[in-house]
Amino acid sequence: MYQKYHCLSIVCGKNPTPSLPFGPHVRSLLCRGVALPTLFACSFKVLRVLDVYNFTSFIVIGIEQLVNVRYLVLSDTLPPLESFHRLEFLVVINSCGFEITDVLLNMMSLRHMRFDESARFSESICRRAIKEKSFQIKNNLQSISYLHVFDKADEKILGCSPNLRMLKCWVESSHGFSFDFLNQLEYLKLGSETVVSLPLNLKKLTLVGTHTSREQMEIIGKLKYLEVLKLCDVSFEGKQWDTMEGEFPELKFLKLSRVKLAEWNTSRDHFPRLQRLALESCVDLKMIPPSLGDIPTLQMIEVYDCGRAINKSAKKIQEEQEDMGNEDLKVIISRPYWENLSVSEPEEENEEESVRESEEETEH
Repeated sequence: MYQKYHCLSIVCGKNPTPSLPFGPHVRSLLCRGVALPTLFACSFKVLRVLDVYNFTSFIVIGIEQLVNVRYLVLSDTLPPLESFHRLEFLVVINSCGFEITDVLLNMMSLRHMRFDESARFSESICRRAIKEKSFQIKNNLQSISYLHVFDKADEKILGCSPNLRMLKCWVESSHGFSFDFLNQLEYLKLGSETVVSLPLNLKKLTLVGTHTSREQMEIIGKLKYLEVLKLCDVSFEGKQWDTMEGEFPELKFLKLSRVKLAEWNTSRDHFPRLQRLALESCVDLKMIPPSLGDIPTLQMIEVYDCGRAINKSAKKIQEEQEDMGNEDLKVIISRPYWENLSVSEPEEENEEESVRESEEETEH
């Protein structure tokens, strides 16, 4: 039974008999439902994808034999991972309070770590980072999300992952904190009270719950590779944002969500390559700057739950562009609240999909 299959899916209530030989060709095991099976690793010699996040209790006898696993999804706690020499993608569900150990941080094969709730570096490795002047760990991590960052010890540990391209994190105390040493970082989602020092090569930046000064917004505007900027629950100093010529030279997508902003003074020259503007629940904003409609590259303005003034402002921009012969500018105004929660946005890097696709190509 199952001799010819490469992918095995265990669904709700269908608990397999653990003694069954699942076959030498099963490379992907996906478990969905409430069953609590005990499985024998010797039945999955070539297993590469193990996804069992729906189980609150899951036992694999001889799990150290799963040396070919590259993609692992589990809940709560992890088994010993020392033998997982080929693991590339780790997902931990229900990860609140999860501690990232030195075992994980020293796995050279591991590329991506994802936690649905913020994880943190373990106390033991933080103590090492503080005590050891020549503290060093080696890894090839490319993405971490979500990480809870507390102090300089965490900053020092992150500095040992120079290949990071994506980081989603919450910074507990951002005073004096810096990410500018992450030279390869392209995408940063940052929850922080104030803006920390940012890497210069960022292409995508999301700020959440941040209080920004005029100087800090100027620094963000000078990120010459920035293509996507999302500001969520961000407070602008004096509820005013004044942009300048030479800022945001490559920005293509700008999203303002629930921002504390009333006056937005800008010009078409300040966003020379902007393609999409999305406003969501910007109740304080008085109007969309009319000059934004004159940006040659602008394709779409999206307005969700912003009130009549912004709706009217967006519609006026569209009408003015139509009067000048520009029929290409699309304006979307409002939707029911339950639809507003999923504003269409540029896709973020999805390492999970890329790993799965590579597995499928290998199987074929």
